[in-house]
Amino acid sequence: MMMNWIPTPRKIVQLLNGFLLSTINAKIVRAYPDTFSYKKLGVRDGMDRLTLANRLNDGQSNIFLRSATSDWFTFDQIFIHEDYNLKALKRYPEFEALYAKYSAEGVPLILDLGANIGLSSVYFHHIWPNSKIVAVEPSEDNFRVLRENFGNNEQFEALLAGIASKPSRLALTDPSAEKNAFTTTTVEEGAEGGISGVTVPEILARHPRAAGHFPFIVKIDIEGFESELFSGNTDWIDEFPVLIIEMHDWLFPGQRTSANFLKTISQLDRDFVYLGENVFSIRNDRPVSSQS
Repeated sequence: MMMNWIPTPRKIVQLLNGFLLSTINAKIVRAYPDTFSYKKLGVRDGMDRLTLANRLNDGQSNIFLRSATSDWFTFDQIFIHEDYNLKALKRYPEFEALYAKYSAEGVPLILDLGANIGLSSVYFHHIWPNSKIVAVEPSEDNFRVLRENFGNNEQFEALLAGIASKPSRLALTDPSAEKNAFTTTTVEEGAEGGISGVTVPEILARHPRAAGHFPFIVKIDIEGFESELFSGNTDWIDEFPVLIIEMHDWLFPGQRTSANFLKTISQLDRDFVYLGENVFSIRNDRPVSSQS
């Protein structure tokens, strides 16, 4: 379904930056991250090996990126430009307070829906280190690299699945698409093949508040399938103080893929903040003192 993708000047620059980063550690317009530094260690089995260092707490991770692919573009977005940096929001002190409260009472829970190779999960782990992170990714190729990036860290849970509004079977619509642009569709009932489509309530049931798991952040980047995800069974949204989503009307002109999300979120008491490619939906209705 990538026929509608148009290589805008911005996208061309981003792709070039990904290539330049992976080959000569340079960019067309150089950015200097506040939080992370990295060093390329070498290449193994078609994957670039990096060590990533967090200046905030001296944390380190080993990262694997597939050479000469969009993995470097994704790395640039997440660790250099820090697209998921909540400090860009005026309400950041509230998030810090919630995180401290949840950490004291149990474990903050972060869902990474459309996790790709796990870089956003690794980012959240560095920034919110006490959290349990559940990553959902439907592409077996991406999932293989994701498992490498998670290593043996028990704070990560990886699901080879797609996210959906109801239990279902899903399929990749264009397995030949770029590594960060796989899309999914629902497999007709009775048809063979596909992968599991799991729901957010199913994930929350496996990590209940009664066991000390407190929903904190849900990040959603599912290449247009948000239209299906928000078509029903959306009571889980307000479980999360912070929801981060990239919408894809630009990718699917005329298909209104963001309509169900916008219709659903407009009925809730949440702030709506657009930064870069992402919408940050922030719950308003319960102050920190009453969270449980």
